[in-house]
Amino acid sequence: MEQFVYANEGRVLLREANEEDIPKIYEMYQESYPESWWQNKELNEFRFNLIKEAKGRIFIAILEDKVIGHAEVVLPDSKEDPVYLVRLEIHDDFGRRKFGIELVRYSAIIMKNLGYQSYVTWPDTNKSKGLYKKVGLKEIKENPQMLIKIVDKKVSKVEKIKELNFEEQPIDLKMAVGCPWARDYIWLKSFRAGNKELLDYKGPYVHQVSFNGIKSIILLDGNSLYIYVPELEMKNIELIEEALIYSSNLAFDNNIESLHINIKDKVWSQLDLSDIWEIEKEEERLEMKMEF
Repeated sequence: MEQFVYANEGRVLLREANEEDIPKIYEMYQESYPESWWQNKELNEFRFNLIKEAKGRIFIAILEDKVIGHAEVVLPDSKEDPVYLVRLEIHDDFGRRKFGIELVRYSAIIMKNLGYQSYVTWPDTNKSKGLYKKVGLKEIKENPQMLIKIVDKKVSKVEKIKELNFEEQPIDLKMAVGCPWARDYIWLKSFRAGNKELLDYKGPYVHQVSFNGIKSIILLDGNSLYIYVPELEMKNIELIEEALIYSSNLAFDNNIESLHINIKDKVWSQLDLSDIWEIEKEEERLEMKMEF
């Protein structure tokens, strides 16, 4: 399925990307301020293949054979779970001209036609909220996203059971800390990037742990932290706090100085880790969702 959008600049083609488009996506980012996966051609290609391996789809907007828009979505195993929009970027020269809206709408229509029931994203609260509202996504809730600096260790009551490998991904636990969507993609990205030592990914360090007889899983990839707990323990503040202390100690021992933390506001408001963390950056992440 392809679609054309007409603008003053000409006719813009919206379609799914293929391997021949990888260099074009790379060039789009080079004309602004490339960061993360688009710093060089090798990382750009790795990212493209990673999204595909994670059952994702990549969509692009093309004007005169030049990519001016790029979007990535990751599909869940169950069509009852939401499709997750991981990335949306429009070339600097074409911002605020509705190309972002059209690209999101186009990808959402395809997902609906495939039988998925909802579509979710997680933008900066004030950055792209208006764009997603125009497409039809509604605000659900805000939660803090932080970059923390680890300044000290602290005794943890959590006990390590064993280290896990790639094949031991948890399927019966909920995400208490970290992005709640595209779990397969997060797991895959952590192992693939960590094993190749790309960007600031390390390890990854994946520990099955126990606290008061409750088994949980810590995933630390040198970039971000994810904590998986049983569904009935999602509001267990003591468990989550002790798991955070254990994770912080694990990072400290492996020379990881800073971590990105995504956590529910109701949980974060009840924690005090100021003796081991300094908050370098704190912002709100807005969950937005559209039901088909």
